[in-house]
Amino acid sequence: MTGKNVVVIGGGFGGAAAAIKTRTMLGSEHTVTLVDRNREVHLCGMNPMLIAGERDPRRTTRSLGVLGNRGINVVNAQVDEIDFNNHALKTGDGGIDYDYLVIAAGAEYDWDGTPGARDAYSFYDIASARRLRRRLSRMKRGHVSIGVAATPYKCPPAPFETAMILDWFFRKQGVRQDIEISVSTPEPGPMPVAGPDAMAMIMRAFDRKGIQLKSEAAVTSVRSDGREVAYSDDSSIDVDVAVTIPIHKPATLVRDTSLIGPSGWVKVISQTLETAEKDVFAIGDVNAVPMANGKGVPKAGVFASAEGDTVGHNIAAAINDSAPVEFPGEGYCFIGFGGDTSASVIGNFLTEPKPEVRLTAPTARGLKSKERFERDWKRFRV
Repeated sequence: MTGKNVVVIGGGFGGAAAAIKTRTMLGSEHTVTLVDRNREVHLCGMNPMLIAGERDPRRTTRSLGVLGNRGINVVNAQVDEIDFNNHALKTGDGGIDYDYLVIAAGAEYDWDGTPGARDAYSFYDIASARRLRRRLSRMKRGHVSIGVAATPYKCPPAPFETAMILDWFFRKQGVRQDIEISVSTPEPGPMPVAGPDAMAMIMRAFDRKGIQLKSEAAVTSVRSDGREVAYSDDSSIDVDVAVTIPIHKPATLVRDTSLIGPSGWVKVISQTLETAEKDVFAIGDVNAVPMANGKGVPKAGVFASAEGDTVGHNIAAAINDSAPVEFPGEGYCFIGFGGDTSASVIGNFLTEPKPEVRLTAPTARGLKSKERFERDWKRFRV
């Protein structure tokens, strides 16, 4: 058999899972190459605890180079263009041919999409998380607002989890009575995909913790001095620390290609993650996997990993002439209710006529599961 070239763009959850699964199932005559412009990738799911001083920034990354020990060819390069007609990638270091391509290029942040957001605070990348960490470490009084600019965004629980972690953090510091915490979302409530019972559970927790919730209001701008946040319902509030969840958009690499569907993200077949281009798959944050309610499967690492596992299996199956599998749509997200407990949003997101999802109760055991997930991620076990 002539050897095949399997190429994966992106070394996050989905890309790493796809490369590992494919390599595991293929013989040595076939090559598996993972291309990423970064040598290390960062687990942004650790950022809520990082900004509270509970995670070392140096320990929230993992090296892609170790995948070389598993027989995966790791190339550190920026992919500038995909030539679908000739099955080739163009990078700053030359071209890479492929027989099968997995696009796991993720989402990018449009910091300028919300006026003032670039100069406000955030925690959605390591640089902004470090900056917010420094600001919060010296905060003794004032108002911290966390606002979502638009959906979809990575890790749907993140704004609500972060608010509860900050409540816990400021209580530990003995200054909570002098600090106001608020969260805004353009949706009807926190994480509507998890259903009304989950929304009610989080809202009750907010009430107990004294966290204000503003629903159906997207952040539209932040004043240049960061002291005022405006919303889509024409209201505004004065704040001391404005934290924004930036507008997300597909990676530049695919944004103007034939792959983009009506959702504005890469269109895929839900069961197989195939795109409109032959032998090209898209997984993780860059795609939109439609659910029965018309929305996309949440952009979360566990789903990206499961998609990568599915695609990796099916590419190897196509090469080996064996049976394919379907993406099950099952998964979970963690949501910390502070620094000492955590819950999980868990279920099947592709069931008909609507997703079957529930929120577990927050427990100390749940936090240990979250911490174990972080350790497993470092070892490429997720």
